[in-house]
Parts: sequence; C-alpha cells; structure tokens
Amino acid sequence: MEIIPQVPKCILIAMNQIFELERKLDNFDDTAGFRRHLDRLKDAFAEEGLTSPTPNGGQARITIVFEDPIGQVFKETRTDLDATIAGISTDNLVVVEVIKPIIRASFEDGTSKIVQKGIVIVESPKDREQHE
Repeated sequence: MEIIPQVPKCILIAMNQIFELERKLDNFDDTAGFRRHLDRLKDAFAEEGLTSPTPNGGQARITIVFEDPIGQVFKETRTDLDATIAGISTDNLVVVEVIKPIIRASFEDGTSKIVQKGIVIVESPKDREQHE
C-alpha cells in the first residue's frame, strides 16, 4: 500500500520561508550566525520530522527536506518542477531562477514523495549569453 504523506500547510510555508531567507542572505556579508540558525531549522525538519497516517491505521515517520534546483538541467520529463521558459530557445534548458523549492517527504524505508513541486524559470544558455 502506498503511504501518502499529509504535510500540514504550515510546514510547507515554514520550509518556503527558510528557503527565501537563505536566498536573501546571499546578498549580505558575514551571515554565518544567521545561516547557523536556518540550518538548525532545516535539520529539525529533516531529522525530527513528523508522523503521517498509513492506510492500515498506523503511523509512518516522515522527514521533510527542500531542494534548491538552481543550475540544474531541465527536461520536459521532470515531474518535480513546474517551469516557465524565458527566452526563445528550448535547447539545453537550465534552471536560472527558483520561485519555490522542491519539498520532499522521506520515509524510513528510504523512499520519498514530492509534496511541493519546485516552481522555476528555465532558460537556454544561448539566450542567457545574448542578455549579457
């Protein structure tokens, strides 16, 4: 039987906010103290996790992690991303901006499910070169 993780909306909001704070900190110097606190929050979701009901009435422990797909190759077959294409070329698309990260729920047996698709902007390196 397949276990479908029930991740509360507040957890998804918190994970998205952590992602945004990390991104914004990239614009500042000497952010080690802030990053340490954000890492602790991410670790709490990744290590402590939460429980989700199973079809047989039990409980499954799940951990929640997010993935920043910036710079990754995008192909139309990817099921973990919703993409908007910038530019006119559709060759060799790469993720150039992340609106929302991919959030996954991982189970004790090593499997995982996507609980939030990443929302991204992709662009061909050819189009990128023309902008620069």
